[in-house]
Amino acid sequence: MLTSLIAQVEANCELASYHQAGYFSLCGLLLRLRLLYKWKHGLPPWREAEPDDVLAWIADLETTWDGREGDSWQPLPLDGLAVDPFEVEKINSFLEPGGLAYGAGFSRGLAPTFFLGELAEVRRQDDLTILVLDKELARDLDGTPAMCQGNLIYARRQSLAYFLWDHLADPGQQSNRFLAAGWPSEGPPLADLLKNPKKQRDTWDDLVSGELEAFIGHEVGEARENSLRQALPAILELFCQTPLELWIRALKDALAEVHDQGRLAFIIAEQRLTSLALMLAFQPGLYPLLLPELEPAFWDLVKDRDWELLETARQSAQNRLRQTAAEVNHLLEAHRQDPPDLLKQTLTERFLSPLGL
Repeated sequence: MLTSLIAQVEANCELASYHQAGYFSLCGLLLRLRLLYKWKHGLPPWREAEPDDVLAWIADLETTWDGREGDSWQPLPLDGLAVDPFEVEKINSFLEPGGLAYGAGFSRGLAPTFFLGELAEVRRQDDLTILVLDKELARDLDGTPAMCQGNLIYARRQSLAYFLWDHLADPGQQSNRFLAAGWPSEGPPLADLLKNPKKQRDTWDDLVSGELEAFIGHEVGEARENSLRQALPAILELFCQTPLELWIRALKDALAEVHDQGRLAFIIAEQRLTSLALMLAFQPGLYPLLLPELEPAFWDLVKDRDWELLETARQSAQNRLRQTAAEVNHLLEAHRQDPPDLLKQTLTERFLSPLGL
């Protein structure tokens, strides 16, 4: 059963990658294909394949994608049943006793994403279930390190390791001022870790484990934050693949970060300066616009080592972003009878234009 299950999840992952590819820039797509190649061929995060090998593999993959145009997702074979690949709870009820976990959801542009991996840990946090995955048996181009679906949270250690190494090893990050100020002084320098990760394996494993907890904190914040519960799906449905989609997703993530149980709350409670530095070093494009309080708070923290400064910044950002979310909800209700183009113009002028978007 396991062999046929993996094969079918892989087939769905292959089709998902085909659909996801169109939502990335050429550079972003090539970077993700490179990481997918590493995973597919069992390479550790720090080992680079020969460029010719990767390019040949990409050419074969594109040929496979072309041959699957028009295909649809196939059910998964489980205990003699054919189960819809999006029935996550039902699928995991079969897999969890055998030490496996399965995920399915939607990434940018509402493109589906699937993955299957070895289940390292199950956590219960009040009404939340957190599935921690280790080695992955099937995955697609997306490779998101953590994901929230209602009361279910996935944390993918292997995907996070690829994500983290790829960002740390980026030549553009070698002089990153956040990393320079926030990297722990008691351990090996970042340059030594990047130069010889095998020798610094304990440091690397500790770093991945710590960041996994920080990523889980983000997803807990997302699960607990209710201010965009109605507005988010409405905007995604009406304005998919537009700047409004990017903005509302970024607003959702920013609210998760500053929630009372979110990533920043975890960082503050654990006093993890390195996690804060990594968060700021790798922050997506809209974060500096949505969370302007964090950078000055980081530098004050570096100087004074007073974590209350960051807590004050977190609370300030939370209050401001919740006011924004309330206004989004109000405008959607007030203009719900407007044609979509007029609503789009209203939201853009109110929220995106002031940010220069």
